[in-house]
Amino acid sequence: MASFQKPPTVSDDYRAVDIYRKAAAIIYEKGFNATSMGDIAEAVDLTKGGLYYYIKGKKALLFAIMNFAIDQLEREILADVREEPDPERRLARLVAGHVRVVIQDPSAMSILVNEEENLTAEHAAKIVERKEEYDSLLRESIRDVLETNGNPGGLDPEVVTYSLLGMIHWVVRWYSSSKLDQDQVVHQISHLVLHGILSPFPA
Repeated sequence: MASFQKPPTVSDDYRAVDIYRKAAAIIYEKGFNATSMGDIAEAVDLTKGGLYYYIKGKKALLFAIMNFAIDQLEREILADVREEPDPERRLARLVAGHVRVVIQDPSAMSILVNEEENLTAEHAAKIVERKEEYDSLLRESIRDVLETNGNPGGLDPEVVTYSLLGMIHWVVRWYSSSKLDQDQVVHQISHLVLHGILSPFPA
């Protein structure tokens, strides 16, 4: 089996990133199956031949977009919070950073969540592997917060983790019509998470 080679990212090729962002917007709007390479070439002002210089096919493009989305999470969140010793501050920074990335790059982040079934099996396995690093840090941070505070609601960290991820990624669906700005949304979701998981269940 050929060794894994991650597609170009922000630090590698700014033109590639422009393609990923514009292609992600089209795929998010039209759906993966309804999007053609011609649609993407037109959007980025390239011939099909020029586009194939960067991307070898539509499935390869989807894989590249997902890697780009994960790169964003790693660069904007993981690099900044891995060494934070305080569980509540670490969780708050994870949540705030993730919400900001989703608001700033909604199409790519939505594709990361919703289009995995259209990847090849090899590419899907690589994306799952890369996503797990972030999911694990979030799950461990939630577990640490619960344990430090006695887990008054008796919550399962895995249930909280995937409920939280669902809530954050759903921001894509409603933020554009919201009257709140980015900082207000970040503050309210962070408050909801931290205070929600530390509240005891009513009798």
